[in-house]
Amino acid sequence: METDVLIIGSGIAGLTYAVNLAMADKHLKITMLTKTQEDETNTKYAQVV
Repeated sequence: METDVLIIGSGIAGLTYAVNLAMADKHLKITMLTKTQEDETNTKYAQVV
């Protein structure tokens, strides 16, 4: 598999970075690497009080 950008993590930082890259260059092939489930992020747990 080939990609232009590999983003490790699907938390708020990774998602924001991916969206900003995609908006800046629509021809980039962006791949996100995450844990077994997309919603299993540290961002999710940081919001739990």
